[in-house]
Amino acid sequence: MKLILLSLILFLSLSISMFAQHSIQSTVFDSKNGLPIEIGNVRLLRTTDSTFVIGGQTDVRGNFQLNKVLPGNYTLVISFLGYLDYRKNIIMDNRDLILKDIQLNENAQMLGEVEVNGTQAQMTVKGDTLEYNATAFKTAENAIVEDLLKRLPGVEVGSDGKITVNGEEIKKIRVDGKKFFGDDVEMATKNIPAEMIDKIQVLEQKSDMALLTGFEDNDTERIINLTTKPNRKHGVFGNISGGAGMDLNKDVRYDGNAFINIMNNDAQTAITAGGNNTNTTRSSRGRNGMGNPSGGITTTQNIGLNNNTTVNPNLKIGGDASINHSANESITESNKESYLSGNTYTNHSNNISHNENYSTNLRMEVEWKPDTLNTIVLQPTIGYNRSFSDRNNKYSYLTGADTTSIGKSSNTGDGTSLNANINIIYSHKFSSKRGRTLTTNLSTGVSQSNNDSYNYSDKSTAGSTTTIDQYTKNVSNRYNISVKMSYVEPLWNLKNLLETSVTLRSTNSFSEKNQYNKDSLGYYSLKDSTYSNNFESMFYNETAEMNFRHIEKNYNFMLGIKGEPSQTFSTRIYENGTSIPIDNEVFNFSPTGRFQYYFAKKKFFRIDYRGFTDQPSISQMQPVKNNSNLMNEKVGNPDLRPSYTDNFRIMYSSFNDQTFSSFNVFLKAQSTKDALVTNSIYDQTGKQFSQTVNAGANGPKISPYSINGNIMFNTPIIQKRLHFNTNTSFGFDRRYGYSSKNFNSQTINTDSLLPLGDLSDTRRYNAGQQLSLTFTNDAIEIGVRGSFRYSNTLNNLNPVVAVTKDWTGSGNLVFHLPYSINIGTDLNYTTLQGYSGFDQNQIIWNASFDKSFFHNKGVVSLKLNDILHQQLNIRQTIGDNYIQYTSYNTLTSYFLLSFTYKLNQFKGARGSGERSNQFGSGGDRPNRGGSGGNRGGRFGRDR
Repeated sequence: MKLILLSLILFLSLSISMFAQHSIQSTVFDSKNGLPIEIGNVRLLRTTDSTFVIGGQTDVRGNFQLNKVLPGNYTLVISFLGYLDYRKNIIMDNRDLILKDIQLNENAQMLGEVEVNGTQAQMTVKGDTLEYNATAFKTAENAIVEDLLKRLPGVEVGSDGKITVNGEEIKKIRVDGKKFFGDDVEMATKNIPAEMIDKIQVLEQKSDMALLTGFEDNDTERIINLTTKPNRKHGVFGNISGGAGMDLNKDVRYDGNAFINIMNNDAQTAITAGGNNTNTTRSSRGRNGMGNPSGGITTTQNIGLNNNTTVNPNLKIGGDASINHSANESITESNKESYLSGNTYTNHSNNISHNENYSTNLRMEVEWKPDTLNTIVLQPTIGYNRSFSDRNNKYSYLTGADTTSIGKSSNTGDGTSLNANINIIYSHKFSSKRGRTLTTNLSTGVSQSNNDSYNYSDKSTAGSTTTIDQYTKNVSNRYNISVKMSYVEPLWNLKNLLETSVTLRSTNSFSEKNQYNKDSLGYYSLKDSTYSNNFESMFYNETAEMNFRHIEKNYNFMLGIKGEPSQTFSTRIYENGTSIPIDNEVFNFSPTGRFQYYFAKKKFFRIDYRGFTDQPSISQMQPVKNNSNLMNEKVGNPDLRPSYTDNFRIMYSSFNDQTFSSFNVFLKAQSTKDALVTNSIYDQTGKQFSQTVNAGANGPKISPYSINGNIMFNTPIIQKRLHFNTNTSFGFDRRYGYSSKNFNSQTINTDSLLPLGDLSDTRRYNAGQQLSLTFTNDAIEIGVRGSFRYSNTLNNLNPVVAVTKDWTGSGNLVFHLPYSINIGTDLNYTTLQGYSGFDQNQIIWNASFDKSFFHNKGVVSLKLNDILHQQLNIRQTIGDNYIQYTSYNTLTSYFLLSFTYKLNQFKGARGSGERSNQFGSGGDRPNRGGSGGNRGGRFGRDR
């Protein structure tokens, strides 16, 4: 009996010990530049006798994890060729242990004899993915993703938040391969802390349909995927900050924001909330056409919730909800020069506008695999918007140097809109033959808008005055539905696939405009039949497509043909009840092609071609007069045909493992058949009647086209310390429009097509060059950048060549001092030439100071913006038959004192001594970039 009891106790003890096994995790970096160390040797020794217990190596991101470690006292040893060994005594108890980041110091003597491998450059190329190493770029303590993006070679972030990489616009951002607040780029770039990010990947993102079929379609886009640091799977992390300050006008400025990420294995929840009056927009939602928020002073508030959860391997759900508010006050001055034969019409205007918008958005996404052969994707969205506007405008119109008209106007508006969509995808793999699939995509949506506006304006021309005072009510409804079926058949093997697809689309639009003038009692009760109208439009589009795809280890290609007929049926309804139907039918045919070749794992070439159809909007087609602007009356054109655009693109990328150098080339050409361009007719007073027409509608067929290219080279001059980058861009585009002058306004019939003006042919050359040097170590970062941009524009109706030159020089300096103090400053000098009286020189100097407290969990920051008070907003806009220069008011000099508290609570971490600034969602496996894990799909699944 005693023997049995003793055996039972021993068995239970062994069982408890086995269940008490836990893991040790951390990340290993180079102490000089913060780059991860790959293939570092990790050993765990028993402290009492130095007996080897378990070991491993660091991965490509410097991460390691030692599993099944029993409780006890150990010594952790990290070693790597060219570095001094790292040793640390640790105590392991009954929980996982997450150590703070481990920094290895270089062995100076050994480095003189051997070459150090395994560290990463600023950027690498993995297949068709361009990957930046975030740890190679130092940022301030409170930096966000947008601050990090501005440091990356080849990446530009505009004042409006627009992101371009090597000249190509980025319209979507994913986080660990998953959607983050839908396609709201600013939610990611202006809320997520920079210190969370491990890699920034620029890659081709296929549509949800293409991910299932394996064949790309028109919805493939260039996107950014942010991969978070990987060794945090349980816990809460994020920042909560608040600050206040003052500008030069002694107005109080404030900025508060919270970003909290909750991780629990395969469930990730992000919460954002904030408000400010410092022109910091943290969401693109809630602006409803407000325009560029960098113009004027903008106040915003937002709150949002985003979730991605893997319930089980067969069921994944995600979605988000947000409420946003924006208010903008804008003061603008503009010169618009219209191209006309023999004369130049110039519109000089001053505008003061106030816009306010509220929006609510809800998105959901479900992916369900009931078995190994079937996949169902459900994606519903709904959004509601409420907007208010108030605008006052003063203008003068000139013919040559003579003033022809002056005037002013006042407009107020109140509108609502509702949008709802649902997208359903069903894919079936046939068990009878591997590679055979049938995929169906059903998408339908409805939108409704209701807008009320009041307009008062008057103009003076040659001693006479014209005044209008009116109320307008616009109601618009739109319903669309599309069905696409794709059948993929493997031919003689899985390397050769044939896709046959058919797409049917239908869009039904209805618009009703009722306009009223004042009666004798001052009420808007007199309906104006001239400017009131109803309009209905039905658009149908059918696409039949056949594509062949061949796949090899080093290359693959796709060849296809596509036929795309479309029909438009429109009806205009007048006040007397009569209606006039208008029909349009168009057929477009084009080939489709793509070729990819991998010279090596990190050397890639791609060339592709694709075409697509663009349907005119109802505002372009609606044949109803609009006199809300006495100097610019827009006229609808129900005869419009859909435009068809051909796209041609070449990409080449390479990375040298020996020199850590990268080289990228991008070339894009685009041509549009039946392009939607502007026909502008001017009367004797300079009033413009504008109508959208198809290019070459009456006469020789003409197609606007553009060619743009970009070449980037990045290399370290001093390995891991000094980086050099050069970026060259060039482009040529040709635009067409129509314009004529001196028409008698009484002879212009705005119920039909306007007389087609003279052909306006605008060609534009542009080129740019950027150079940058970045020096980085553990105590200081110095960056120097210079750029030059040249634009040359000429129109056949105007002999004057418009030439603009932008010269920019900038530098940044960051000191990382003892006692957790960081001091940073940046200086930007810009010279603008050729901007028609808006030429300016400006020096923008910003500075920041931050000090960390409470074991680096609290940060006090002082930010000084535009210390020299010189910030300006000037833009050039080139249209079909005009060129315009505009200056905007903006928030310039102010200071902000803020406090940030960093949440960093992970399961297994023991107190602040074991904390780390390495955040991340990571999942169950590290993301190795390229075509692996996170780049594949909606929820980061492998493809």
